[in-house]
Amino acid sequence: MNTLEKAKNIQDWVLKFRRDFHRHPEPSFKEFRTSKIIAEELTNLGIEVSHIGETGVLGTLKGEKKGNVIALRADMDGLSVTEDTGLPFTSENPGFMHGCGHDCHVSMLLGAAKLLSEMKAELKGTVKFIFQPAEEVADGANQMIKGGVLKNPDVDFIFGMHIWSDVPVGKVSIKEGPMMASGDIWNLTIKGKSCHGSSPWQGVDAVTCAAAVIQGVQTLVSRFNDVRSPIVINIGTIKGGERFNVTPGTVEMTGMNRAFSADNRKKMPKWIEDMVKNICKGYNCDYEFSYDFICAPTINDVKSARLVKNSLTKLVGEENIPEFEKVMGSEDFSAYLEQIPGALLLLGCRNEAKGCCYSHHSNHFKVDEDALPIGVAAYVQVALDYLK
Repeated sequence: MNTLEKAKNIQDWVLKFRRDFHRHPEPSFKEFRTSKIIAEELTNLGIEVSHIGETGVLGTLKGEKKGNVIALRADMDGLSVTEDTGLPFTSENPGFMHGCGHDCHVSMLLGAAKLLSEMKAELKGTVKFIFQPAEEVADGANQMIKGGVLKNPDVDFIFGMHIWSDVPVGKVSIKEGPMMASGDIWNLTIKGKSCHGSSPWQGVDAVTCAAAVIQGVQTLVSRFNDVRSPIVINIGTIKGGERFNVTPGTVEMTGMNRAFSADNRKKMPKWIEDMVKNICKGYNCDYEFSYDFICAPTINDVKSARLVKNSLTKLVGEENIPEFEKVMGSEDFSAYLEQIPGALLLLGCRNEAKGCCYSHHSNHFKVDEDALPIGVAAYVQVALDYLK
């Protein structure tokens, strides 16, 4: 019996967990119920359990023979979105839902733990099962790393996956090199001088300056950046003014930037601030600017990505691993890849006939559950192939 057949044999077991987790989504760093169930199930499977922080869970399965160490990762947190899917197992936690598929990730990794625990005698090396909190705030991976999840024993290779609504069920996407973009946040306050709206020459209009800044920073995308390595500069909020007949003295903006290369990521803060500084000077405004590096680009190690692709070829065939575009969204799996070699896979879950065609973070987000056995088998097959 091959790995995918074994995964299909436990599909109902995996679905039981997936639907239960879906009913009970939890906020980032508050995945108490989810992590308790995970720890209990890993213990039942005879897997050594340790806790990292308040909700992080690490399972360690040591094979009968010594060898390398592979980590398999799943994230656990839900989203602050009110579900509107009509599913019979819809969220029972008002204002929260699993709108990104993390319920699937956890359930698939539990399925992999079940199968691999039954193969303990065959394992040459160690498998670490990382159940990570707080991916949605891009800090969970960092906290797990600080808590020593990659140490004792040291992890040689890490593999993760994200169920993906743009990829048809039955297909997967794996790339060498950049897979997902960085995500970094900036804050800007433009300071002018308020005055009566009938006499704007008596003040300094921060809104007019802000409009010029909005136009200016977009030219960074088209004129400063090498378009062969795309970036996004998104202004997400803008707040200025207090009354219709007052010239505003202050405008506040927040934004988030995306990049596939570490080099572009480092350049963008200076690009933005130089643009802001010169525009504000021209409009006689002052400014305050801050920039936070939040989530690095997810860059798959080439050798690791090839190993993953070879493993998936055994499961779904090369024809079901077509080329897909890189993703401008971010994933804090990137934090692990900054430490050790590894790769992230995108697992197709789209099926329009079943209504599984909405984007991640939509309150209508649904997955075709036929994807779950493929995910379970992918975790297992990659682990077996790497440890060989």
